[in-house]
Amino acid sequence: MAGEIVVGCDGSPGSHAALPHAVDLAQAFGVPLVLVFAYGQNPVGGQTGDLKRAVEDLGAEWLDEARDTALAAAPDLVVERELVDGRPAESLVLVAERLGARMIVVGGNGRGRLVNSLIGSVTSRVLEDSPVPVVCVQPADED
Repeated sequence: MAGEIVVGCDGSPGSHAALPHAVDLAQAFGVPLVLVFAYGQNPVGGQTGDLKRAVEDLGAEWLDEARDTALAAAPDLVVERELVDGRPAESLVLVAERLGARMIVVGGNGRGRLVNSLIGSVTSRVLEDSPVPVVCVQPADED
């Protein structure tokens, strides 16, 4: 089905903030919600099989938690999970393109433009590269 809502789930405060909005959007449009956890190889040190399995297990756990949260809020919602071996920003965009998604929902990191320009941000990359609309939800202030 085309028109899904794709949401990045990485266990961060931003992804936790984004999930309820993604659920609301999927319900409003009457389309499935696709939860995506993407991980890529560390460009500096590579990765071992043990590390890859540990990251996959953690990602699967976060996806399960996000699915449970989504279904608790919207029991009739169709929720799909995708565990993707790839860089997060690129993977979110590729999943959205492959599915013909309506939009991508991502959590911000709350750090602002200056820090993002210095260290990069998955959210910034998705905003730059996505062919579909992107909703960015900032986490609540922890002050």
